[in-house]
Amino acid sequence: MSTTLVIELTEELQQQLLERARQQNISLEGLVLQSLTNLVTSPISEESDPILPLLGTLTSDINDVGENHDFYVGQAWQQESRYAE
Repeated sequence: MSTTLVIELTEELQQQLLERARQQNISLEGLVLQSLTNLVTSPISEESDPILPLLGTLTSDINDVGENHDFYVGQAWQQESRYAE
């Protein structure tokens, strides 16, 4: 099954895409489909998520955040609610 996607391109972008498609000897549709396929199948790099370089750089006495995430979020929410009053 396929779905039709309609997008609006600036004239400049359309010309750039048409030129790239011509260089690769494929249609504009083929170029867009290829690009979208590459986007969803490529692993997410650190460049696309600015938080990733921070992983492992913070320290805390709390070592069960993964297991008790909801509890800690609830505590933080309660504290924030008290400060807002």
